Amino acid sequence: MGLANKATVSDVTVPSGEGARIAARLESARQVVESRFLEAGDVLSRAVEGVGALIAGLDSMRGNLDADTVTNTTADLARAAESLKSLPDSLGQRRERVTELVKFGDRLGACIEEMRQHLAYLRVFAINIKITSGGIAAAGPEFAIFAQEIYDCIEMGRIQLDAFNNELMGLDHTLRGALSHEHGLARDCVALLPAVPDALNASATAIAAHHAKIVEVAMSVASLARDVQKKVGGGLAALQIGDITRQRIEHVQAGLHFLDESREIAGLPAEPRARAHAFVHRLLGAQLAVMAEDFHREVSRINHSVIGVAADAAELLRLRDLASGQAPGQMGGAETNFLRDLEGNVGQALALVGDMTAGEQAAETVSRSAAVSARELTERIAGIQNIRADVQMMALNTTLKCSRIGETGKPLGVIAIELRQHAIHLEKSAGLTTSALEGLFDAAEALGQREAAQDGEDGKAAAAAAVLSGAVARIGKAGDGVDTALEAVARQGAEVVDMLRRAAARFDFQKQIGSVLDTAANDLLDMAGGGEISTGDIAGALRPLVDRLAKQYTMAQEREVHRTLTEGLGEGAAEIEAPVEDVSDDDLLF
Repeated sequence: MGLANKATVSDVTVPSGEGARIAARLESARQVVESRFLEAGDVLSRAVEGVGALIAGLDSMRGNLDADTVTNTTADLARAAESLKSLPDSLGQRRERVTELVKFGDRLGACIEEMRQHLAYLRVFAINIKITSGGIAAAGPEFAIFAQEIYDCIEMGRIQLDAFNNELMGLDHTLRGALSHEHGLARDCVALLPAVPDALNASATAIAAHHAKIVEVAMSVASLARDVQKKVGGGLAALQIGDITRQRIEHVQAGLHFLDESREIAGLPAEPRARAHAFVHRLLGAQLAVMAEDFHREVSRINHSVIGVAADAAELLRLRDLASGQAPGQMGGAETNFLRDLEGNVGQALALVGDMTAGEQAAETVSRSAAVSARELTERIAGIQNIRADVQMMALNTTLKCSRIGETGKPLGVIAIELRQHAIHLEKSAGLTTSALEGLFDAAEALGQREAAQDGEDGKAAAAAAVLSGAVARIGKAGDGVDTALEAVARQGAEVVDMLRRAAARFDFQKQIGSVLDTAANDLLDMAGGGEISTGDIAGALRPLVDRLAKQYTMAQEREVHRTLTEGLGEGAAEIEAPVEDVSDDDLLF
């Protein structure tokens, strides 16, 4: 843009105070640059810290569900599912054995009732002997005493039988309670199986899939971290434009000030002085125009960085949701934790196997109780059988005594025969009772041996309970860690996103600064006019100001613009040397 010496600028006028007004607007822009660009640097620095915290939180979430935890937990859940699927068969077998115990109890109840009737008959016959002997003079008091002994023996048997019945009632209550519990477990199995083991298998699959998702998220996080670093680095580099712009505004302000101070220009006649003013205004306007172009470009980079980092932070929050198992589209809602839902599913299965384990323990207790009761009841039956033998012996003695009395003793003999017959019936009933007790004992022993064998093989319910307890513990621990990480990530992420979004709206550099630079540049160029400016006769007046202005420059671009526009002033002004401390636009750090 060389300046020829052939045109005049008599048509160029300088409005009074226009330079001062432009300088004031530039000063306002310079102050905004100082405050806003410092604030922007602080925002980007805090964004780097916030994004770093987000990434650390996501790494923590991944660490809480590592490969070993996933492998062990999925294996445990699959094993527990298989154990649960086989529970109905195991429960059915145990229920059959408990039912068998109850049936033996029912048989014993029938035997007791039969023995009770026989003892009642024996008691009646004993009373009849006592009454009949009282009417036979030849019988004497001996028969009455003997009859009382028979009566006392039968009464003792009745007492023994009542005690037997009470113990049997207690055993029956225990057996029926156990059977009721077994039926309840059967209903639970129908209601919960195969749904619960299927849910465990699904949970195992879900954990593996979730871990794969976390690994994928980790890769995305690493990629995002690199993007954030790149964007923040670009933004921080672009922030140099703030310091560059501030310095170049100051240089333009200095130029306007030098123009007001220049005695050489002030001493020129009106028309040459107007051309000198126009020349300086065009030079300063050109500097501002180039400065504004650079400013717009770099500010766009800053805005792009801020918006980009905000988007990346939002993406990290989305990845946070994926890592925690929250469904897409739920961002901003209540925080959910996939592991907590999973822990609840496994807890349901654990509750089921807990009931099953309690059933196994109850079956063991019942088997022991039934076996002990069978032994104790057998001893009582032995006592009743002894009483039966005593009654038979007394009845036989009565028959012998009656034969010695003669005809008058025949009624007593008939009663004694009936007494012996019912004593035999009592013996048969006692034998049946003993047989039932032996069956009860054998069934109880079989149930106990079965439960012991299952315990030795790590019983189904107990095995499922053990592995599920381990799985719940691991899932719970991982869930606690994820809860903590979720809380921190959610808080930090929301703050970062909100801060960057507000910053993107607040840092309207184009409106706050760029438009001022554009307007000031246009005003200065308008003041310079559109024609060429003849400088041949005013070069000497301009050279001191131009040289003084050249010494202010710190940017290579400023010197280049200056050299281009002042090359027509002569060798002194064209050969401008950069000060020793000069730096290029790219070398200046904000």
